[in-house]
Amino acid sequence: MTRRARVAATALGLLCLTGVLLPGLRATEAAWTADAVTTSTVTAVSAPTTATGATCKPTSALVVGLQKVDLAWSSTLPLADQRVDITKNATTARDTSQITLTGQTGGVYSYTATYDTAKLLGLLNLTDLLGGTYGISIQTGYPNTTWYAPPKTFTLNVILLGLGSTCS
Repeated sequence: MTRRARVAATALGLLCLTGVLLPGLRATEAAWTADAVTTSTVTAVSAPTTATGATCKPTSALVVGLQKVDLAWSSTLPLADQRVDITKNATTARDTSQITLTGQTGGVYSYTATYDTAKLLGLLNLTDLLGGTYGISIQTGYPNTTWYAPPKTFTLNVILLGLGSTCS
């Protein structure tokens, strides 16, 4: 560091120290005005919540395997903001067409969705539903946005050629 730089740094340090030690000096807040005026309205909304009371019930038949999966859940948001995602082998299909509103009580909606093997095959374009593991996610979103609450998830275990498929 050159002599000139050291002198400048020392002077700057003394100036800062003087400002701190002098009585009567105090910090102020800066403010400014503009000649343009604007207004807006902000509306608070509730965040979407994860589907409540959700159930997943598979129905299987001997030798044929999985026949259908019945889902049921409740949400405070309307039908348009519900969806079901089904995943198999890293392929996810999103569906809203099978969801049915079954009731409403005190601002809480009840929904069901039934996925038979034909619908599952159509959604995921699989070769069969004779066995394997499927991820099922019930999604509840905020109206007219891509903002979704954490999903209620299930794992559907389809047993090869028989009874006993489970959804947990």
